[in-house]
Amino acid sequence: MPAHPADPIEKTSVVDQLAGKLRQRILRNEIKAGEALRQEALAEAYGVSRMPIREAFRQLEAEGLVVFNPHRGVVVSEMSVDEVEELFDLRQILECDLILRAAERATEDDHRAARELLERSQNAYETGEVEHWGELNWAFHTALYRPAGRARAMQLVDTLNANIDRYVRLQLLLTQSAPARAHEEHTGILNAYIARDREKLGSLLRAHIEHARDSLIEHLRQRPEFADSTS
Repeated sequence: MPAHPADPIEKTSVVDQLAGKLRQRILRNEIKAGEALRQEALAEAYGVSRMPIREAFRQLEAEGLVVFNPHRGVVVSEMSVDEVEELFDLRQILECDLILRAAERATEDDHRAARELLERSQNAYETGEVEHWGELNWAFHTALYRPAGRARAMQLVDTLNANIDRYVRLQLLLTQSAPARAHEEHTGILNAYIARDREKLGSLLRAHIEHARDSLIEHLRQRPEFADSTS
């Protein structure tokens, strides 16, 4: 991969910063699925040695964004419909458990924070800030789950989201209707969360995740590179 103009890297947490910058380039499809990442070119572009580049690769591998190929080195992982289905199935299992636990423990401050994020995400959608909407959308979800106090589960959910984010960004390029539907569903979820209506809350979140999965798969299959993927 050729060297890419890069922002300077600060001296603190070099590995985390490198992983973050590479992650964003992958999520924005600036580095495409199947493309090899060259240590030498990246080290030169970011003004660092190869060691932190290798460590950043390990972070991205743990997130499922890259794989180590014995012949080509580090390669951005391919996207597939099968992977989307698996990731969303895992999301449903983890997030439905988290939200039910969290709803029982959430305070008025937690409710207020979630509502504020929901309003901000809607504003981002209405003003055309699609990328910012994606960030706020996930911030809303994590605000709902955090009161559960399950740090390990939250780490797993964050990793799943990092894997799914590539697909969601692609979907947002294909359709602008997803945020509108998500906002309507989020509003219902938040109301059930505040009311601590466990049955309704679990049902709404499961349906929300299923709708997101089905919509994403539908749009992916309209693209030539996904047309032959299995379900």
